[in-house]
Amino acid sequence: MIRQLTEQDKATILDFLYEEPELNLYIIGDIENHGFNTKNIVFYGEFKDDQPIAVMNKNMSNLTFYTSEKSFNEAWIDVFNQVGFLFISCQTSQMSAIKKHYPDMREDVMDFMKSTTFKRDESIDYSGLKILKDAHDAKKVLALIKTIPELYTVHAKGDEEAINYFLRNSGENGTTVFIEEDGIVAATASAVYETKKSAMIVAVATHDDHRQKGLGKKVMHYLMDLYVNHKGKTLCLYYDDPRAEKLYKRLNFVDIDRWSMLVPDDETTAY
Repeated sequence: MIRQLTEQDKATILDFLYEEPELNLYIIGDIENHGFNTKNIVFYGEFKDDQPIAVMNKNMSNLTFYTSEKSFNEAWIDVFNQVGFLFISCQTSQMSAIKKHYPDMREDVMDFMKSTTFKRDESIDYSGLKILKDAHDAKKVLALIKTIPELYTVHAKGDEEAINYFLRNSGENGTTVFIEEDGIVAATASAVYETKKSAMIVAVATHDDHRQKGLGKKVMHYLMDLYVNHKGKTLCLYYDDPRAEKLYKRLNFVDIDRWSMLVPDDETTAY
């Protein structure tokens, strides 16, 4: 049985999702930080013998799916279409069963990593580093991200949704740091969907005119030190660039799975 979830399901669903907390970071983060009665966020669950076996979460244009089963229940497709989406994310092992229903979408496959240890580099000076606090900061950070083709999942949302994304993932829900030079944001990185145990690193970017200055290293090291050393949380991220793999492994990230995202070929079609 598949049905929409409510606050009464919270404890049962979180127990289920925390069996694989890194893979379910996005869904757990939305439950813990926003609950079941927030506008533009919805949750559905599939149950067998009254126990959850799959969960779907839609936040704005992003749909995330997780199941503990090896097979995919085709009834989920009707639910996906009912709630609407721009992107679908899930473990790569599950995506083939979903992808066949959306032939006009392409699959981007990424490696999924986590880190639980970090040694602070005392030579790095964090002065000048800023933390995103309001919409004005978010607009400046977004201006940089929109110049980075690889970060299409952020700027394809549209400015309003992207700005709200940064603001929702601030304070207790996450941290975006950035460095300004010559009146523009020169480098940025975000830890989002912060839960009791982990957070996701996204939107790591350096302006073309400010590369080879160590700015990307500075924002990444700040977040790693903050989350791993001070908050005692696991950091996760995705990558699909061999150059990024070398960097992240030097920061003690290790591969744990593969992750897929379905995106429209023209990045404008929404279901």
